[in-house]
Amino acid sequence: MGALKARAVDRRADLDISAVPARQALLVLGMHRSGTSALTRVLGLCGAALPRHKMVAADSNALGFWEPQPIVDAHDRFLRAAGTDWEAIADYPASLFTSEPAAACRRSLADLAVREYGDAPLFILKDPRISRLMPLWRPVLDELGVAPRIVIVVRNPLEIAESLKLRDGWSEHRACIVWLRYLLTAERDTRDLPRCVIGYGQLMNDWRATVARLSDQLGIALPNIAGPGRSPAVEQEIDAFIRPDLRHHRHGADALFQRDDIADCVKQAYRCLSDAAETGTIDHAVLDRIAEMLDDAEETLERMTHSGARRVPVRKIQDVADTLTALMLAEIERANDVAERSQRLLSEMRGTWSWRFTKPLRALGRTAGRVMGKRV
Repeated sequence: MGALKARAVDRRADLDISAVPARQALLVLGMHRSGTSALTRVLGLCGAALPRHKMVAADSNALGFWEPQPIVDAHDRFLRAAGTDWEAIADYPASLFTSEPAAACRRSLADLAVREYGDAPLFILKDPRISRLMPLWRPVLDELGVAPRIVIVVRNPLEIAESLKLRDGWSEHRACIVWLRYLLTAERDTRDLPRCVIGYGQLMNDWRATVARLSDQLGIALPNIAGPGRSPAVEQEIDAFIRPDLRHHRHGADALFQRDDIADCVKQAYRCLSDAAETGTIDHAVLDRIAEMLDDAEETLERMTHSGARRVPVRKIQDVADTLTALMLAEIERANDVAERSQRLLSEMRGTWSWRFTKPLRALGRTAGRVMGKRV
């Protein structure tokens, strides 16, 4: 992963937020199904601008996603062109962000940001993919003269796994490993920026205290809940929005820590980031060790895949055995998922009128190929 080597503990006091920039963007980062939509809705009601063209609600999130659909589409196009997607387990290579397609994508994102947010002094940029695309976005925000303010949302990976199983059919192993990649990357790529770590449970249990802490740590003013613009009607609307039935999956931290079949690296990362949500400090050394362990496991798996297990030193496998097992299970499931989707797409394509219409042409092409082959 090439994790940044920084001070062992992240403290807000290290960053000067006393001078309020003319424009600020709240970047809400976190794994899919982490509660980023709920937090974005709350911050929007508090007075930060939401995008003009929002992703439509779905059965899996009936209360809305609150993210800019054109920007999400741009992210997906960029990742597809690079041969990857938001579900990828391996870290995106640094070269991805220095390529010409990345430069073209940045130009597109700058235009889209202007269309979606205009000249709003404080707006919310939310798409879980940005957790892994900060090197893409930072130059864009610099060009627009917008200061990024980071919010990292942390939720128990078991709860995320249940949600992703219901929505996409994912296993716990796959959900936990992808969750780990999202959080490690989001934390690594924002260490020099003003940021705040929020626990999903904190938001659901006491949104007022959570938003107040976020406002204080990031040095932002939310006009609808503080100062002369404070609106009791807005607070009542947020109270109605943040209700117990919004949280469909519940697991205590002990439920995760007591699971022998969940990789230790997942547990350690969740403990570290949960502590950060409580104390405001992040132990970089712990997360760097986890990142290195995950990268070593990925390298080992790649060598085993291409060269065979016999060519990988036994000690190397033993050192990352726990993480390697979880990674292998996740990668196998992802490969099977891709194969099943490809098969469904092929079946759908074969049922179309154009496929049936061109059947004689394809047969003629195969016959011509055989004839030409005999001539050769």
